[in-house]
Amino acid sequence: MLHVALSNIKTYARRYIAVVLAVAIGTAFLAATLAVNSSTQATLRNSLGDSYKNADLVAYWDPSPSADPEETTELTAKEISGVRELSGVSTAYGLGFAYGQLHTADNGYTVQIQPVDPNQGLGGMELLAGRAPLANNEMTIDESHAEEMGVSIGDVVALSDDQGKTQNIKVVGIQRSSANPQTSAYALAGMSEKAWNHFAGDGAVFRDVVINAEGSIDAVRQQLQDYFADQKKKDVSVVTADQKVIDEVAQMTGGTDQLSVILVIFALIALVVTGLVVVNTFSVVIAQRTRELALLRTLGAKRKQIRSSVLIEALVIGIVASVIGVLLAIVLMAGLIQLLHALVPAMSYATLAMTPVGLAIPIVVGILMTVVAASLPARRAMKLAPLAALRPFDAASVKNRAGLVRIILGAILALIGVALLVFGAIKGNLIVAFLGGLVSFPGILMLASLFVPSSVAGIGKAMAGKSTSRRLAALNAVRNPGRTTATATALLIGVTLVSMIMVGGQTAKASLNNSVAAEYPVDMMVSFYDGTTNQAKADKLAKQIDDVDGVSATSTFTSASADVELSKGELVTMQLLAVDPDQYATTVLDQKVVPQDGELILSQWETEQKTIEVAGTSLKVKQSGALLSGNLITNETFKSLGIKDPNSYPGIIVKVDSTVAGAQINDLVTEISDITGVESSMIDGGVVMKSMFTQIIDVLLTIVSALLAVAVLIALIGVANTLSLSVLERTRENSLLRALGLKKKQLRSMLATEAVLIGGVAALLGMILGVAYGLLGAQSALASMGTLTYSIPWWQLAAVLAISVIAALLASITPGRRAAKLSPVEGLATE
Repeated sequence: MLHVALSNIKTYARRYIAVVLAVAIGTAFLAATLAVNSSTQATLRNSLGDSYKNADLVAYWDPSPSADPEETTELTAKEISGVRELSGVSTAYGLGFAYGQLHTADNGYTVQIQPVDPNQGLGGMELLAGRAPLANNEMTIDESHAEEMGVSIGDVVALSDDQGKTQNIKVVGIQRSSANPQTSAYALAGMSEKAWNHFAGDGAVFRDVVINAEGSIDAVRQQLQDYFADQKKKDVSVVTADQKVIDEVAQMTGGTDQLSVILVIFALIALVVTGLVVVNTFSVVIAQRTRELALLRTLGAKRKQIRSSVLIEALVIGIVASVIGVLLAIVLMAGLIQLLHALVPAMSYATLAMTPVGLAIPIVVGILMTVVAASLPARRAMKLAPLAALRPFDAASVKNRAGLVRIILGAILALIGVALLVFGAIKGNLIVAFLGGLVSFPGILMLASLFVPSSVAGIGKAMAGKSTSRRLAALNAVRNPGRTTATATALLIGVTLVSMIMVGGQTAKASLNNSVAAEYPVDMMVSFYDGTTNQAKADKLAKQIDDVDGVSATSTFTSASADVELSKGELVTMQLLAVDPDQYATTVLDQKVVPQDGELILSQWETEQKTIEVAGTSLKVKQSGALLSGNLITNETFKSLGIKDPNSYPGIIVKVDSTVAGAQINDLVTEISDITGVESSMIDGGVVMKSMFTQIIDVLLTIVSALLAVAVLIALIGVANTLSLSVLERTRENSLLRALGLKKKQLRSMLATEAVLIGGVAALLGMILGVAYGLLGAQSALASMGTLTYSIPWWQLAAVLAISVIAALLASITPGRRAAKLSPVEGLATE
C-alpha cells in the first residue's frame, strides 16, 4: 500500500498543495514560538551572564527567605582576599557597584563604578583601549557612554560620591560596554580596588565573587564551601557560572516565559484551523476516488489496507509540510535577529537558539495533526464496499451527516458557556466569563452545520438576482454542506477572535479614556519640585508654552502645605494648590472645581464639616473626586492665610487642544519638557494618562491581531483549496454548462461568487460572534471601573470583512482560470 499511497500523492499532487501550505504555516508558527523561548533564554544568558562568561565558579549571597535580615552576612574585600589565598583558585574578583556623579564640561551623568585589578581578570571587564586604572585618581569607562559623554583617554573629569565630595579623575582606559540589562542603563566605570573601597566607604560590599579554578572545579568548589563555612557565611552559595546564569534567568522570568505561553496559545489556534483544512481536503479527495478505492477492494485489498493507504498519504504530506514549516521558522527567526542587530546595535547580544526539542516538537505535532485530521476521512474510505466500483460515477459529494450526539453536545456546551459568559459579565468576574467563552465557542462551532449552510444559501439567494452565474454559485456553495461548513468554520474562528480583540480593545480604550477624563480635571500639570524656579519664572514659562502648537491655554499655581483642622481636635498637614480662578477656569475641564475666594475644594480628603480651619481661618468646604496634587484655593485666599512654607513650589497647568491626536501627545510632552527643564516622566495629567493607556492597548491589539492573522491566512488557503477541489470534481458539469452556452467570463464569475459567499458569510458570522464576545469580555474585565463606555470599531470591522471578501475573491482567480481554460469537449471526456 506504500506504493499505492505514493502514486496517489504524485497523481493528485495539485490537490495537496493547499494542505502542505496550511500545515507548513501552522508548524512554522509553532516552531517560531518555541524558538522565541529558547532564543530569549540564550539572549538572557548572553546578557545576564556577561560578567561570568570566562569564569568557572560564582559565590553569591543567597539568604533563606525565612532568614532574619539582621543575621544575614555580607561579602566584603576581606572574604575576597581570603578566597584568593585558597590553593585551587587562580583568580577571583568581586562584583560590586558604588554610584557617583560624573561631571564633564557640558553635563553630568550617573555612573556605577566597580573595582578592577589587572591581575584578577579586570573584574570581568574587557579593555578595548588604554590600560587598567592603577592610581587612586584613575578610572576606565565603557565605550558607549564615553562616546555619549565625549570623553576619551587622557581626559580629566569630576567625580562626586553620595556625600557630595568631588575629586578630579583621569580616564586611562576604554572598556567594552556591558550587555547585562541590569547594569547597562548607567555609565559603567572601573577603579582600582583600593580606590574603589575608599570611594564606596561603608557601601563597599559585593553581590558576587567570580572565581577561576586551577585543576578540578569540583574540588575548588568544595574548598570555597568549606572556607565560607569557616567564616560563618552560611548564606553564601557556590555554583558553577552556567548554573548562576540559569538561576538568574529563572528569577528574571519567574521560572516561566509568559510570552511563550501566549504564543503557544495562538499557535494552537492556527493548528486547529489547519486541522479543519486537512480534514476538508482529504474528505473531498477520498470522495472523488470512491471508484478507485472500491476497485482496489474488488482486487483483494482489505479495509485496513485502504485505511493504511490514506494514512500513509497523510503521513508523507505531514512530514514534508512540517519540515518545510520548521525550515521556514528558522529562516524567519534568523532574519528577525539580524534585523534587530541592524536596527538596535545595543542588542547585538541577541542570539538565535534552536534546540533539538524545539525543532522536533513542531515536526511531530505537524505530522500527528495531519494524520489525525485525515483519520476521519480514512475511516470513511475503509467502509467502501467493492460494489461501489461497479456503480456509475457521479460528481463527488461529501454529505453533511451531522450526528445527533454532536448537535446535542454542541447545544449543551453553547448554553452552559453563554450562561457563564453572561453571568461573568454581569458580576464583573473575568475568570467565570473566560471559562464561559472557552465552553461556548466550541459548542457554537459544533452547531455550525445548522446555521452556516443556511446563512450561505440565504445570502446567496438575496444577492443572486437574475444573474445565471450568481444563481449557480449560490446553489453550488451549499451543494456540499459539510465542506462549506468546514471551510467557513476555519475562517470564522480567525475572524471571531480578531473581531473580539478589536471590540474589547476599543471598549477598553473608550472606557479608560472616559474614566480618566472624569477623574483628571486638567490635561497636563508641570510641577517645579526642585526649588530653583520661582513664581515669576513659572509665569514666563507658561507664556512660552502657550505659544506651542497644540496648546490652547495655560495657567499657573502655587503648591504649599498647611496645618488643617479636618475635624475637631484632628490636625493634619494638607497640600494646597493656589490658583487664579479666572486663568484656571480656561484650563480646567470641569468648571465645578474652580474655587471661589474663601472656599476650599477638597480633592484629597473627605469631611462632613461645612467649614474647616486652615491656618486659623475658617473656609467653606466643597468636596470633589477630582485627582489633583493638592486641594484648591484661590490666590487671594492663599495670601490671606499668610502661609509660609519653605518647601512650596510653583507649577503650570496646560490645556491641550482637542484636535491633538493621541500619538502627538508624547511629542507635546517632550517639547514642554525642553522648555521647562522638567523631566518628561514628571509631567502628568489626563491626556498623558490617556495617551499611555491608548498606546499600550494599541500595541497589544497590533501584536494579537498579527498573531491571529496567521489563522485567518490558513483559513483563506482553505477557501482556495475548496474552490480548487470543487473545480476538479465538477469538471464535467462545468464543461456541460460551457457547452450549453455559459461563457468563460460567467464561469469565472460563478466561482468568484462562490468564494465570496463562503468567505464573506464566514467573516460576517465571525464578526457578529466577535462583537458579542468582545463586549461581554470587556464588561467582565472592566466592570470594576464603574460604568463602561461600549465602543465598536465599525471601520476596523468593515476592513476585516472587506479583506476577507477580497482575499476570498483572489483565492478564486487560479481555480477560475483553470476551469475556463478547459475546452467543453475535453472536459466532457474526463472521467
